[in-house]
Amino acid sequence: MWKNFAKALLLLSIAMAAALYSSSAGREGRLAATGISALIALGIAVWVGFRFVPRLARGVDWKWASLVSRHKITSAGWIYLGAVFVVVFAAVNTSNNLLYMVLSALLSVLLLSGFFSALNFRSLKLQLRLPVRCFAGEHVQISVRIENQKRVFPALSLDVQPAPGSGIHFEPLYFAAVHARTSQPQSGLASFPQRGLYVVDRLTVESRYPFGFFSKARDHVVRAECVCYPALLPKDEVGAFAADIHGSSPRSERGTGSDLYMIRDYISSDSGRHVHWKASAKTGTLKTREYALEESRRIMIAFDRFGHPEDSERFEQLVSHAASLAFHWIQDGAEVTLVSDEWATPERKSSVLLDSILNYLAVVQMSPSARMPDMDTMNGAVLLSLRQRRGHVGEHN
Repeated sequence: MWKNFAKALLLLSIAMAAALYSSSAGREGRLAATGISALIALGIAVWVGFRFVPRLARGVDWKWASLVSRHKITSAGWIYLGAVFVVVFAAVNTSNNLLYMVLSALLSVLLLSGFFSALNFRSLKLQLRLPVRCFAGEHVQISVRIENQKRVFPALSLDVQPAPGSGIHFEPLYFAAVHARTSQPQSGLASFPQRGLYVVDRLTVESRYPFGFFSKARDHVVRAECVCYPALLPKDEVGAFAADIHGSSPRSERGTGSDLYMIRDYISSDSGRHVHWKASAKTGTLKTREYALEESRRIMIAFDRFGHPEDSERFEQLVSHAASLAFHWIQDGAEVTLVSDEWATPERKSSVLLDSILNYLAVVQMSPSARMPDMDTMNGAVLLSLRQRRGHVGEHN
């Protein structure tokens, strides 16, 4: 950037020298020298504008632009400006000193409006708190805190709302007054329209203070993240009944089921209800029964990421369907795993297992080159895919 800046400065210096020479030659009556030097100066200036200015602009940090305020004239402001123009017209045509004094007062009010408005926006710091996770379309609680770092003056009549393009939606939060060297929180309900990882880095503060003639808005930097899970469908709508999935396997582990697991010697901590009297009579020593755990229902969701750009809406429905199946089945006590061509559920507890599945589905992207996921048909695999093919047991398209 510095090299481009030095080259541009050198060329503009040559253009300025050529322009000065053209002006001097014109005063002396040398028309040819005047025209040539003027064309040289103009050509160099145009060359710098097309060649170096875009390069320099790419190297500029434009983050300062978020501090620039946006102004909009309100209906009351238009009425006031109309009155000012009427007084200006009357004062100029009548040369009445009283009208000039009235005009001065009206213009002073405009200047005071701009001054107090700028003072009102100074030294404000915003904080935004979001939930760690939520579901698409669900209303969640958020908190916005404004800290007024000014030493004397309060911040008055502030509306905090989402910045354009931030992805979050909530009704403007109104702060009537934030006193100097204090902070004030305000809670509200917000929602995210689609799944994904949202990083909210800006909020817009708007105010009509002090007179309501102008609406002034400025973006303030914040930092908050939220993982938005896919929207969940009702259990009846997706048919998420674990008992309907064929593919369960018994556990060969001790538990509280009804199937006999083993017969062993009786110990004092065993319940008398579990004494196996027939085995005790045969061996002459007390024996007790242990039972096996009930059958565990293990279900695999095979999620196919295949899709083309025109399938984006159907793909979002497929993602929501997969998240709903995993959520309802895990709530029913089933052991659910999800696999795709790029990801597989880690071996974790059920509470963490659901979070890992929903976290993946929140950010998964479709791909026209995605491979079919590996499926285990013996464990009740359910295929969720947009491919135009059928014939697999338990397959859903």
